[in-house]
Amino acid sequence: MSPARPPRLLRLPRLPRLPRLPRPLARALVAAFALAVVAAIAWTMSRLDWSVVGVLFTRRDAGQIALLLGGSLLASTAGLSLGFLAWRVVLLELGPPVSGPRVVRIFFVGFLSKYLPGRVPGMIATAKVATVNGITFGRLMTTAALVMSLVLLSGFTVGLLAGVQMLGARAAWLAVAAVLIVVVLVRPQLVNQSSALLLRLLRRPAAARAASVRGVRLAVAWQSLSWVVTGLHLWPLAIAMGAPASRSLLLCVGAFTLATSVGIAAVFIPDGIGVREAVLTAALSVVLPTPAAAVVALASRLISTVSEVLLGAAALAIAEYLIRRGRSDPQEAPQPAVSPQHGSP
Repeated sequence: MSPARPPRLLRLPRLPRLPRLPRPLARALVAAFALAVVAAIAWTMSRLDWSVVGVLFTRRDAGQIALLLGGSLLASTAGLSLGFLAWRVVLLELGPPVSGPRVVRIFFVGFLSKYLPGRVPGMIATAKVATVNGITFGRLMTTAALVMSLVLLSGFTVGLLAGVQMLGARAAWLAVAAVLIVVVLVRPQLVNQSSALLLRLLRRPAAARAASVRGVRLAVAWQSLSWVVTGLHLWPLAIAMGAPASRSLLLCVGAFTLATSVGIAAVFIPDGIGVREAVLTAALSVVLPTPAAAVVALASRLISTVSEVLLGAAALAIAEYLIRRGRSDPQEAPQPAVSPQHGSP
């Protein structure tokens, strides 16, 4: 048996550059964009129904409610972090390595940009940040297409936990997603082919390489775990409003996952606002009176938004610090010995 060859070094291709702006102007544009995002987040936070916190504190002892709210916020933040790991797996599968802080920067700039009115400013900012940090537009678009398909398939699958209790036999349509997830785990190449077809139909560039079998399966695992952990944030809120702990656990996990997936699928409604709350209220009405279920749905939106902002701001601050501390990245990156298109499971 011949000895294993050391990994080849692959010089990263030169990325196309936009006309270079004067440094003061470039910094001014970055600062203006950051201020716009902060203003959009502040406006969004001001529009949330904070009165639900007061309602929760009328239901139980203040110490108990504070503990339940803290647990809910922790679960939401942890679940979002796991979702980032799913996205990271796919991104790194589709091209040469990128340093961890730069991956964090790309993801969370796009993540927080969603608070800007309309989708175009956030998309432009994310594409620009990705290009500057070594990610081609085609690779970014392929990552988005792959991850979105995995998010929805795994979301509707986990949503079965609530769908069965809500709809009974009528929830059978959700089983289609579960079947598709099994198909993806058995034949991960289908995800690559589907995303490539979608990008061709949209006339958008695709990545130069496909995700490996192992990469797709790992992304499915991270995303499914993300749904479960994020959905757990609903459980303390439901308990605070009087839901039975044992009966409501699986319902809460499935209800949040199903409601969020439906909200994502409603692409013309920003962040699924209204749709998500309607589905959550209907699901939680199985274990709570409808007014109490509505309070939990509104409190869930509040917790989710706060956790998104806190996680995004903290992650970006740490990433920027690490990037600035180690000013330059290596110009060469190791090329895996096995091509991702033919990676082993």
